[in-house]
Amino acid sequence: MINHLMNNSNFSNAINQANNKNTSSVNTPRNESMDEKHKTQNTKVSSSRAETIKQAILDGSYKIDLRSSVEKMAQELLGQ
Repeated sequence: MINHLMNNSNFSNAINQANNKNTSSVNTPRNESMDEKHKTQNTKVSSSRAETIKQAILDGSYKIDLRSSVEKMAQELLGQ
């Protein structure tokens, strides 16, 4: 399936663009203030998950399921 997708010029162009974005410098985060009373439990859980992923990336233990990522990207690009 992946070979078929890579032969699709639209898909392979999208992959190449994504790879080029990943090699560029990381954008600096914007300073955004958020009122504490507007934070929900979901936001706190998301922040915790984001911090866990950030730490895994920094220590080199973050793993990517390339097959699942490519399949999801292909579905989004093909509009399915």
